[in-house]
Amino acid sequence: MNLKALILVAAACAALTAEARTAADVFKEAPATVVPLLQTNTRLDMLDYFNSGLSTPSANTFGGRSRITALTDRALTIELSRDASMQIALVANGRDTVIAVIETVLTPVADSSIRLFRTADWTELPSPAMPGMAQFADPARRKELKSAEMPEYLFVRAEFDPETTLFRFTDTTPAYYTDADRPEGLRLLRQNIEMRLSGTKFTENK
Repeated sequence: MNLKALILVAAACAALTAEARTAADVFKEAPATVVPLLQTNTRLDMLDYFNSGLSTPSANTFGGRSRITALTDRALTIELSRDASMQIALVANGRDTVIAVIETVLTPVADSSIRLFRTADWTELPSPAMPGMAQFADPARRKELKSAEMPEYLFVRAEFDPETTLFRFTDTTPAYYTDADRPEGLRLLRQNIEMRLSGTKFTENK
């Protein structure tokens, strides 16, 4: 077999291996820098509990209690504590598959961040910007936004849907304000938008 053929076979094997991996696999393999609260043995216990239909929580390194709340081949969701959660997902991105790690913290309303990694070695990749006011704006009311009172910052919760393979972003900013001090412009924003990972950015699914 010549060199070119060997390279093609190796690439095909690598692709099959990557395709066979599940969210549970990458959760078990994730480096401590990505999942610092959960040691490897703790993660294995959490998977055993979930697969056995038990809601038993496991102790994390901060003394809190963590548990898996959802699991499919493509995505795994963890309740890290009362105020924090994490979702680890295998996401198609062009011809590749990347690992998306979504961390959501109550600040005091839900706010998420997303990091992307290579499936082969957990090398961190550039993360697309989270959607902002321009993306949440109701297309039919964009002109009104120019003169409306808007908040300085949006709080956004992110979730990956393994069935549709889309990211669902929810504007949680209204809950940060009381009725009396809520900026009027928030009513011009859509509550939810669905987006697809496309290279180094999110694009709206229309």
